[in-house]
Formats: sequence, C-alpha cells, structure tokens
Amino acid sequence: MAKKHVVIAAVAGGVALTIAGGVAVAVALHKNDVVLSVDGETHSVSVREDTVKQVLEKDGITVGEHDVVAPSLDTKITNGMEISVLYGRQLQLTIDGEARTVWTTSRTVDDALTQLNLNDPDSKLSTSRSAAIGREGLSFNISTPKNVTVDAAGTPVELRVAGTVGDALTAAKVTPDEDDVVTPAADTSLTDGLAISYTNVEKRATTKEEAVPFEKKEEKSDELEEGKTKVTTEGVNGVKTQNFVEVYHNGTLVSSELQNEQVTKEPVAQVTKVGTKKASKPSEGGSGSGSGGDLSPANGSSCQASYYWQGQTTASGERFNPSDLTAAHKTLPLGSKVKVTNPSNGKTVVVRINDRGPYVAGRCLDLSKAAMETIGGTSSGVITVNYEVL
Repeated sequence: MAKKHVVIAAVAGGVALTIAGGVAVAVALHKNDVVLSVDGETHSVSVREDTVKQVLEKDGITVGEHDVVAPSLDTKITNGMEISVLYGRQLQLTIDGEARTVWTTSRTVDDALTQLNLNDPDSKLSTSRSAAIGREGLSFNISTPKNVTVDAAGTPVELRVAGTVGDALTAAKVTPDEDDVVTPAADTSLTDGLAISYTNVEKRATTKEEAVPFEKKEEKSDELEEGKTKVTTEGVNGVKTQNFVEVYHNGTLVSSELQNEQVTKEPVAQVTKVGTKKASKPSEGGSGSGSGGDLSPANGSSCQASYYWQGQTTASGERFNPSDLTAAHKTLPLGSKVKVTNPSNGKTVVVRINDRGPYVAGRCLDLSKAAMETIGGTSSGVITVNYEVL
C-alpha cells in the first residue's frame, strides 16, 4: 500500500507540474498592443515587455535627462497604452543682450516661446516665429519691448517697442535722412524710459543780391567857374550775387554759410567836374555872373519864371543839380541855350534846357536855384523875366 501511495503522489505531482508549465507558456505567449508617439509621430507595436522603459529600449529609443516620457519609464505596460516621447532641444538665447541656455520639447520657435513664457507679441526675434527647432537645437536673439519716448521735431510720442532706436523711430513713423540728427544713435539698444530726440535738418540753397557801392571821382574843369561843380556821370551801384546754404532745424534757421559770390553788374563811378575857371566880373549894368558869353539883356518874350532845387532825374536823363545853370521848358529842345534877364535889376544868366516844365499857367521857365540866384529872384520865388533863345 505504501508503494502505491507514492506513485499516486508522483502522478499527482506530475499533473501539477504540467498545469504550472502551461500557465508559464500562456504568459510568455501574451502580447500587449501599445501606441508609441515620438515627437508627434505615432506607430503601434505589440510588445511582451513589462515596463515603458523596456518597450522604448526594444524600439531603439534612447531618452536623456531633458527628454519627456509619459507615462514614466517604470510604468507597467497595459494593453492599449499610449506612450509619448518628446525630445528635449537646447536653445541658446540672447535676451536683451544677456546670454541664456534653456531646454524645450517644442518643435517650433513660437511654441517654445510660449512654453518659456517669452512669447510677447511685441518682442523682436532674430529668427522667424514659425522656424522649426531640430534636435540639434537653435540659437537666436530676443529683444523685449521697452517703454520709450520719441521727441520728433518737438512733439513727444510715448511708445512700447522692442529693438533699437531705429525701430522706435520707425514705430513713430519717423524716417531720418543722412542730414537729420538722432540722439542716441539709431543702432542703440532700447532700455526702459529711454528718451529719443529727433531733429529734422534741412539745407536750402539761397541766392541773394547785394549792392556794390559806386566810386566817386572828381575831375577838374576849366569850363566851370571856381566853386561850381557838375556831375557829368551819375553813379550807379553794381550788383553782387551771393550763394548761401541755409541750415534749418525743425523749420528754424540756425545758420547761413556763404558759398560763393560774383559781381553780376559792375558799378558805374560817379564823375563830378570841379570848376577851376575864374569867375567873370559883373558888368556895370548889373548883369549877374552867368555861364559866360554875351550877358547883355535878353531881347524876346516875357513870362513868369519859378525855380526848384530838389534833386531828381531830369528829362535829359541826367541827375538834377541845383548848382548848375539849367532850366526846364515845356517845348524847347533839350540842350538849348536860353538867355534870361530879370528886368527889375537887369541881371542876366544863360541857362541850358535839360528838363520839362513848368506845368503852371502863366509860367514858361523853371530855373535851377543857382540860375535864379544869379538874377536875384530867389527871395520872390516867382518873377517876371525876359528870355531869348540863343
């Protein structure tokens, strides 16, 4: 009986072993379906591995300290599990001139900036926001917006802008040219509270005319009595053309610089004859000193004569000289010689007609002051005279 019992036990044990081995084989043959996503690219795999780490190793995926795996590496595999792997990417950033190294699992610059809380829409980047970030990483610069003031030609404008002074001017719709003044320089990086000054500089070419004074010359003449003078050539100012460059700051003239000048019209010198002839003596009949020649009383018509002394250009084109022995007549040819006698004292003078007038009823002659003085009529102003055309 004892021997039989042993056999039964052995058989029973063999059955038990067989059952246990069947369970092991069943477990070894069971697989789990897993969805594996690597940087957004997915594929399905059937695996017998127990953990996420084992599945990744079997699939040839190596992860580092900056990579993100979900669920965690030691998580047990279940059927239908989704495993996500996001590779870390190194970013070498220069933010407002300060270097900074960060890691991101984002695959575009815009997503990375959002992840890093740096995605201010007013920031300026040295690369496109849509640029891809490869596993090798990326380097770029970021200029964050600053609050600045742009004083454009006396009108201050407050702005929030990133970049340089030049960017701030662009935001203020100011376009400097090479003559304009910008302080600080256009390539200066912006800082909070920076005051920017823009001065509009305009250069204008201008032309001005300036008088060139005429010279005065005197020439001796033995045809005139001593003490008498006569202008034979009227002086005329010349013209000098000057070219300037004027500089305006915000519309206000700040400087004017002469570039060149040229005399465009030469002046005409004034020539004055100075008498050297000895004055003739009055005749016993009381004839006054005249212009020489026959000073006997005039035989001819009678009329009233006045005199004038104010300087003006005469009808003959010469400058009136009250010291010359001249007269105005309405019709006699210019240059005619006329003998004029004051019948009240017998004084006579010979005058040259160089002007037109007088235009007063009853008067025929308008004598120069010197001519009227010669015949002694200045105290009366208007006198009756006899005159004779020579």
